[in-house]
Amino acid sequence: MGSLALRRALALFLFITSLIAAENFILKNDAILPQKTINKIEEIGNELYQKTGVKLYVVAVRKMDTKKIADFEKRLAQQLRPPFILLTLSVQDHKVDIYSSEDVAKRFDKEQILSPYPWKGTIIPILTAHFKNQQAAIEAAILNGYSEIAEQVARSYGLKLQSALGNTNRNIYYWLRILFYSIIALIFANFVYRRYIKK
Repeated sequence: MGSLALRRALALFLFITSLIAAENFILKNDAILPQKTINKIEEIGNELYQKTGVKLYVVAVRKMDTKKIADFEKRLAQQLRPPFILLTLSVQDHKVDIYSSEDVAKRFDKEQILSPYPWKGTIIPILTAHFKNQQAAIEAAILNGYSEIAEQVARSYGLKLQSALGNTNRNIYYWLRILFYSIIALIFANFVYRRYIKK
């Protein structure tokens, strides 16, 4: 009986220790990201932190209380200890950005991740693709961008993340974006043909 109680106490201790050891990588969430997305972000963030010591945070707000997103991020960064990366989205301001401490800035390609081009960027093309469900687009863009940042940082250390979305998910988004812009191009070409060429 004593052995069973000891095992239960040990299991409870290990469970509480794991909860304390786990970081919270969602700094702010104005009911934008659902629990399923939060759980995946926390899973990726904790693996990245345990393997590299880099903390990758998400801030998802309806509206910022500053005009410039850089000012908003700098204020949030004051409470963070390096090395850290901050992925920030403000829905009503139509702003998304990545801010990091200097010691980790060269471990990921900010310009590529925030590129508006569908064959390059991993956040903005999804946000601007005009999905019928804008909420789903926001969730997909943040999770996709978060995973891409984490994977790039891990690769810079010569490591691989087991929890990250990987190339399969990224390829799906890539081909969806290519399909979307191809349809737009075909509609435009058809318009030009009917208006100016076919007479």
